[in-house]
Amino acid sequence: MVLLYYQIKKKTQNSINIYPFSHWFSFVTFCLLNTGLALFSINPVFCQNGLLEKTITIPSQRTTLYEALNLISQKADCLFIYDSETVENDKRVRLYANNQPLGEVLEKLLSNPALGYKLLGKHILIYNKNDRTPETELQPSVPQTDTTKNVVIKGHVFDNVNKTAIPFATIGIVEENLGAITNNDGFFSIKIPVSRIGTSLIVSHLGYISQRIPVQLLQEQQVDFYLNRRVISIQEVIIRYIDPKEIIAKAMDQRKFNYAVDPVYLTAFYREGVQKNEKYISYSEAVFKVYKSPWNTGEQSDQVKLLKSRKIQDSNPRDTVFLKLKAGVQSALQLDLVKNVPGFIDLAPPVEYTYTYSDLISYQAKDAYAITFVQNDHLKKALYSGTLYVETASFAILGADFEINPKYLDIAAEELVLKKSPKVKVKLEKITYSVSYMPFNGRYYLRHARCEIKLKTRLKHRLFTDHFTTFLELATCNIDTTAVVKFPKQETLKPNVVFSDQPYIVNDDFWDDVNIIKPEVKLEEALARIAGKIEEMTNDK
Repeated sequence: MVLLYYQIKKKTQNSINIYPFSHWFSFVTFCLLNTGLALFSINPVFCQNGLLEKTITIPSQRTTLYEALNLISQKADCLFIYDSETVENDKRVRLYANNQPLGEVLEKLLSNPALGYKLLGKHILIYNKNDRTPETELQPSVPQTDTTKNVVIKGHVFDNVNKTAIPFATIGIVEENLGAITNNDGFFSIKIPVSRIGTSLIVSHLGYISQRIPVQLLQEQQVDFYLNRRVISIQEVIIRYIDPKEIIAKAMDQRKFNYAVDPVYLTAFYREGVQKNEKYISYSEAVFKVYKSPWNTGEQSDQVKLLKSRKIQDSNPRDTVFLKLKAGVQSALQLDLVKNVPGFIDLAPPVEYTYTYSDLISYQAKDAYAITFVQNDHLKKALYSGTLYVETASFAILGADFEINPKYLDIAAEELVLKKSPKVKVKLEKITYSVSYMPFNGRYYLRHARCEIKLKTRLKHRLFTDHFTTFLELATCNIDTTAVVKFPKQETLKPNVVFSDQPYIVNDDFWDDVNIIKPEVKLEEALARIAGKIEEMTNDK
């Protein structure tokens, strides 16, 4: 069993900003895990005078530095990249330009001898000269001939309007099938081979305009991306009736063209965690090599090979909750709704859902139909409600966000909870799922899958309840289509294995060059405290 108890404090990180930036229930037979439960005097070292000499006009106004640079970027058609704490985003400044060159406007707006800047295309990177030297500014951080090395880029992805974090955004190099996913705080860390330093990093998310930034400019930086929401103009939409069932039927029919017909290897990062009253008591993560069979072969054909893993946990007998949920390593893989078809995209009679065409949206830089679904009113069982995203051009299923109907969570609990102490009352509060796919060589592959369960427990004869959150999450980091064969049986994980029950390997240089989902900020702090306690216990022995 697993337990939790640490007090967690909010942690802030230095960052660099970029402006502007226009599961099943049966639960797929499984669902979750075992629980007990990163201004300046103008000092261009490398620049393109054409941009700096471009004239702009902006009415006199008092505003924040954030808004001032955002406005300048729109007027001059450029992108600023800078450390938000160094530049002080919320600092009040006076902005004024009357047909003046960009460089001159910047000189008047910003003044700090410790800071310099450089240009690359339309990008203007503001940096601390004490941290960087001119000679190395645009050079790889490691020799380019050493293809085994990586450059690391860290940062956050935010909404440009309200500055809220965007979780589950994709950051990667599409041409190299290389990527990472932001966590719930919008934070990411991605490792890119130095041989690919001349490529561009693409940041994308549902409903936002994707951004492409040169890796050369971002290497070894902490950067913050501010994405603009994408609005599809009425001219782009043909005014006609759209039958949502017809779209889903077409998507199902097109699976043979849109998804893998040959097996592939996926290198996937997996993590699972347990929270009690917003304090983490368990966190596990691993890298799998997945033998992913074609879409039409059934999930029994998929295999999982554990490459490396680790966990950190803490327990307190007073916090123990004797409760176990259905789980398994392959739970996340079984969220592949193209292979393991759930009822809401299976239109074979009897149809249990009502469908509505809700919108035409942008999903990872592709136009997509958003189809909402809810279970039919007369059905008194735990089914789903949510949104399915289907690409308009190819009718590929790009992803889905859905949950168990809140009305019938008590029924869901009967199938989900394997065992519990008779002294404990359990009530499910919410069960949500998110699944998405990524394109590679003309086909789509599972990109990201997440399941999260919120529940509360109460010991009999006690007034107070405890709130638990438990999740599992998988993200594809790399796709390999070369010489794909099944793993020897002795090397694979058992399909129903509870990951957090297994022994783990701990290594300081643990993840090597594997891209992972970073822990949330507050989780990172909690884990640090738990790790420190474990170290103390080790030293006492």
